[in-house]
This record gives sequence, C-alpha cells and structure tokens, in this order.
Amino acid sequence: MTLKAWAWIILAVAIGMGACLSSVILFTRARNHRGRIRWLWFGPAVIIFGIGVWATHFVAMLAAEPGMQMGYALTPTVLSVALVSLGAVPGFALMLAPSPSMVRRLGSGVILGSSVAAMHFTGMEAMRFDGHLAYDPGYVILAISLGMILSTLAWRRVDELPRAAAVVESATLLVLGIAAVHFISMAGTRYVPGPMPTINGILIGRNATLASAVACALVVGTALTIGLFDQRWRWTRLEAARLRELANCTIEGLLIHTDGVILWANNVVCEMLGADAGALAGRHVNDLVAADWRRVVDLHLSAASRSIDEIEVTGAQGRMLRVELASRRIQYDGQSAGVIAMRDITERRKTEARIEHLAYNDALTGLANRARFDERLAAMIVVADEDQPVSLLIIDLDRFKAVNDLHGHPIGDRVLMHVATRLRRLVRKDDLVARLGGDEFAIVAPKTTFEVAASLAGRIIESLSKPFEVDGFILVIGASVGLAMAPADANRAATLMQASDFALGRAKREGRNRLCFFEAGMDVSFRERQAIEQDLRRAIEMETLDVHYQPLVDCVTRRTIGYEALVRWQHAERGWISPAEFIPIAEEAGLILPLGELVLERAAAAACEWADDMTLAVNLSPRQFHNPTLPEDIIATITRIGLPAHRLELEITESVLIDDSVRALDMLKRLKAYGMRIALDDFGTGYSSLGTLRQFPFDKLKIDRSFVNNLGIDADATSMVNAILAMGSSLRLTVTAEGVETEIQLETLRAGGCDIVQGYLLGRPAAFPRNSERVYGPPIAPSIPPYTANKV
Repeated sequence: MTLKAWAWIILAVAIGMGACLSSVILFTRARNHRGRIRWLWFGPAVIIFGIGVWATHFVAMLAAEPGMQMGYALTPTVLSVALVSLGAVPGFALMLAPSPSMVRRLGSGVILGSSVAAMHFTGMEAMRFDGHLAYDPGYVILAISLGMILSTLAWRRVDELPRAAAVVESATLLVLGIAAVHFISMAGTRYVPGPMPTINGILIGRNATLASAVACALVVGTALTIGLFDQRWRWTRLEAARLRELANCTIEGLLIHTDGVILWANNVVCEMLGADAGALAGRHVNDLVAADWRRVVDLHLSAASRSIDEIEVTGAQGRMLRVELASRRIQYDGQSAGVIAMRDITERRKTEARIEHLAYNDALTGLANRARFDERLAAMIVVADEDQPVSLLIIDLDRFKAVNDLHGHPIGDRVLMHVATRLRRLVRKDDLVARLGGDEFAIVAPKTTFEVAASLAGRIIESLSKPFEVDGFILVIGASVGLAMAPADANRAATLMQASDFALGRAKREGRNRLCFFEAGMDVSFRERQAIEQDLRRAIEMETLDVHYQPLVDCVTRRTIGYEALVRWQHAERGWISPAEFIPIAEEAGLILPLGELVLERAAAAACEWADDMTLAVNLSPRQFHNPTLPEDIIATITRIGLPAHRLELEITESVLIDDSVRALDMLKRLKAYGMRIALDDFGTGYSSLGTLRQFPFDKLKIDRSFVNNLGIDADATSMVNAILAMGSSLRLTVTAEGVETEIQLETLRAGGCDIVQGYLLGRPAAFPRNSERVYGPPIAPSIPPYTANKV
C-alpha cells in the first residue's frame, strides 16, 4: 500500500472515532434525561453514528486502487447510510434502560454489528466498474462476527457513563467494530473484471463521493466538538454539583464571597440563617453579623486573619447564634474569591455553660456551691481592707431535720428551694449566696460594714422564721446565723470560715434562731468543746461513764419506791464533768444514741437486783426520737436483760412534742402498749397544754425544780404548784416534784396532794450498791458536785 492509501485509512478511522465519541456523548445525555428531552438527544446520537460509519466506509474506500474507472450508484449509496442509521435506533435504544441486562447488551451488539455490515455491503454494491465483486465467505463471517462482538463489548461500562474513561472505551470498541467489518471484509473481497452492470439511476463519481464523505466528516467533527464541549461543560457542572453536595454534607456552613458579597452558600448556612441560597446571594456578609462583631469579620473578608474566632450572627427568626468563624482564599469560577466557614456552637456553649453551672452551683437550689463559694471568698478577702471589709454569714436552719423526718426529703428539698429564694431577695447584686451542704447556707457580702451585715443577718432570721407553705403543709423552721468580718476577725478564707462557724455554734447553743458575732476566745472554747467531744466518744466506747441513781420517795410515807437513773462522767484529767456540759455536746455530735443505750442497759441491769416493786426512771433526749427504731431498741434491751416493762418509766421533755409530735406520739403509744410508763418531765417550763396532756399517753407529770424552789416563799409559785397538782389529780396523773431540799417544800407538796418527791432532802444521786437488800432511805452519796440540769 502506498503512503496515500495509508493516509486515507487513518483519516477514515479518525472520522469513525470522532463519530463514535460524538454519538456516545450524545447517547449519554439521552440516558440521563427522561421524556421529550431524552429523544432530542437520542436522535442526533443515532444520526451522527450513521453518517460517521458511512463516511468512514467511503473515505476508507478511497484507499483502494483497483486500477480501473469506478463510480457509485446514488440509490444504494443513500440506502447504505439509511440502513446503518436505522439500525442504530434499536441498537442504542436497548441501552437506554438503567443497568441493562446481558441480553440487552448482546442484542444491541448484534443489531449494531449487523447494521454496520449492512451499510458496508450495500455501499460495496453501489460501486460501478467494469466487472463485479467476489467475497470470501470466511472473511465475511469473521468480519460480521467481530463487528457484533466488539459492539457488544462497547457497552461493558455503560452504567459508568458519562465518566471519561467509560466514554472513550465505548467509542473505541465501536470504532474497532466498524473497522473490523470494513477491513476484514475488504481483505476477503476481489475485483473480478467483466462488463459494467447496467446503470439504473444516477451514477456518482469518486470525487462526488469524496465530497460527500468530507461533508459528513465535517458534520461529525462539528458534532464531536459540540459534544466534547458539552461533555466538558457537563463534567464541570457535575464536578461543581459534587463539590456543592460535598459542601452540603459538612457540619460547617460555607459562604463563598467576593469582597464580602455572597456568591454561594451551602445548605448548612441556609438552615442556620433561615434563608435559601438565592436570597443570600448578592447580600453582604456583614448583613448577617451582629454589629459588635463586624470588625472581626472585616479582618476575615480582607484575608488579614487566618485565626478561628467566635462571633454572633442573626439566625432564623431573629435568634442570635454563637458561631466559630474561619476564612481562606480560593479560586472560584476562574477568579479569586474568599470562603468563610461557620460552625454553629450555640448548643455547645450552652452545654458548657450548663456544665460550668453544675460544677459551681448547687443542683437543687441553683445557688453557688462550695467550690464557687471558696473561690469567690478567697478573691474578696484579697482586696478587703479596714475601709471596705468583707462580711461572712453562715446560716444553719433550725428544726429542718424534723421537717425531713416527718414529711420526707421531697418536702425538705422544696423548703430548701424556698429558703434560697428568700435569701436571694435579701442580698445585693454583688453579694454571693451559697449552699454549703445540707441545710447550711452562706452569704459573702463585700464592702459591708458591721452594722449593715448585722442588719442583713436580722432580716435573714426574720424572713426564715416566717412559715413556709409547701404542698398544703405550713412549716416553721427558723435559722441561726454566725457572723465574722475580714480583715478584723481573719485575713484568710479558711480562718474567716472557721470564725463564722464558731459564731454559728454559739448561736445554736444559746437557743437557736439568733445571730452571734465572732469574738476573741471563741476558738479556745471551740477547741475545748472539740476535746470534750473526742473524750466523750472514747468514754462511751470504753464504757467508762457512771450511772448514779436518785431515790423517788412517796410524799406521805417517805418510803423509797424507785430510782431515777442519771449519767455521770469522771474525766481522768478534768475530774467530774457536769451533764449540763457534756450532754449538749453529745446531742450535737450524734453521740446521744449510744449514750442513751449505755445508760438504759446499765440501769436496767441494776434494777433487776432491786425488789420487784421498785421502779426505774430513765430520761430520753429529744434527739433519741429521731431514731425511728427507738421503741424496738428499748424493748429489745429490757427483754434481753430481763427487766419487766411495767417497772420501767421513760421521762421525756416537752421539746419532743414540739419537734415532731406525730412521730413522738406514735413511738410513745408503742412503748405504752408494751407496758412501760411515760412521764412528762420539767412540766410548766414549756408549751404543754391540756390538749397535749389528753392526746399523749402520759402516766406522770414532773413539776420542774424552778417552781419547787420558791414554795413557802413566793405565793405565786405556791399557787402555780397547787394548780399543777390539782390538774394532775383531775386527769388522774401521778405527780412528782423535783428539787425538794427543805421540809417546808416537802410539807407544802404533801398538803397539796403531791404523790412522789425527789431532791437532796431525800437523797442525792449516788452509785447504787449491787445485790443489796430493799432500801427505804437514800443510798450513801459520794462527794460530787450537785446535779443541776440536763438529765439522761
């Protein structure tokens, strides 16, 4: 073959390749559309394929040099292009289905291979020369078979269209199928000389055929150029769409802008700001930002900042959002632009604020907790001076435990919340109110004089003494307040806190519901009190306390009918310590329960050695009634020791009835039902009424020694005692008078009808001898200080 022939072949293949690329690109657009638009792309695809195959064939025929004059009949020439174009219609149509099956692909390949073969052989039959053509059947079958196989393989990656690799592969296999049909068939074709066939119709010369092929090639080239530009534009659009889709999948809002004017916004920004992308386009970024933050945004717009900043933007429905802001420069549509990334951290900041609130605030009341209190107190003390002192008030609620025990913790929690509300209303803006734990609160008041702090404490006591209404209950508690000042009383937080605690402790010991100031020497008494508490705890554990007994004497016969058990403590270093000193400490330190158990066990064991008609009186502290199993514990003790219940008399004070009357009544009834006797001690000094005496199962009243002391001297005292004796008689209650020290007092009581007396005249408290005979007079008393108060 000559160089000229090779040039025609290369041109033919190039035309075929261009036609196949164009048709595949147009076919791809048809696959991606539906309805009418699909067929607008499908039609040009099959037409370009048809004329491309036809042009490939006739340009390739120019490479043949038969050595004779040759032309083409018009009708079969036109018919050849029509055959391949019409054959492409079903061949391409089968591939329009999504994920076409192998049967469809095979059918398409057979149809396209057959249509190319039909075009080829029809075009060959259009040739007019002196002779005729002869075909080798083997070559013909091979050519058509390869055309069908390669056309089938052309659709191997049809689902990957419009990817460039898939487009090029499909076009290459199609053009190879066309080339196989043409060149293999031509290899098996011979020109047999002979007479020229009769010409019916118009005869086209080779030059005219060439011109037609060139025209077709131009059409194919134009279509290819348009297709490539369309594919490039489509790829660009798909890439942009993928980038936008990727941008919409991020958790950050993205804004692309030029000099602050928004060009595009992703979905996150649109949702964040409550506007669509179209409405945001053309607006300035600063229109979305709160005025106070525009200076920060301007730095990002001018690319002067590459940091991550926090700003506020106006979100949907005017809600202010807290966002993190970052910016970079990018190329967008061929020009320099800026991109701003915004992440909504509103909820994160709220969560952090909640976490910080929980870390520094009490969960129940919302007040500052101990951590925030310590931090603020230390900071305030640093700047405190004589001109601007800091006041610290420690507040402890009175009778709050009784509320918890009687009504339950939910009601107690509601009371604490009401307390917090009242305290907030009493303080200034710069004051700090904190809950230190349980029912203890604190107020730190900077720049406060002593007078102002004392006035605040007075208002606190007054406010917290007013009733609380919770779920239909009317509750009265009260509060004790300890006050200390910095730098007058302390110049460190821990020391000031300790000073306020000392003052609070004194307020509680002096009767509660009052204010006490810190005074020099309180720390000494506090340490003394702490030492006594530790020694008392050890004495209870080691059982080194003593129980002494004071006789109970019949007022008429002066016969001893029983004894009252009284606890005594002889300290190894301090000597005898009065019950008036150590019993309040036991109550505050929570030692009263083991102390009461120790006294009852010792006394019950001693009483078992007395005559059967001798009674034992034991005092119960109000704090013991906070133990819900008190009746069961007492019953278990005397049962284990063997003391009959009717010989045990339990003495209680009126404060038991005030603290928790419902619980106390229930416990006393259970003890009474078991056979024990109940006595109301120190009658006349509290708030007992006739209703109380009738409601509670009392067997005895004990007249307080303060009334007995003035018998025979003060007419009012004598009248009061006689009234109590008359009331006891009318209620059929036994009456005992304590503190009888003179014969005049004894005679007055006897004349008034008193049943039982006790006091120094009749016998001092003393250690009772074990295994003794029945005693009708007072036991021998050791040399100890006289007993004055606080009996257990």
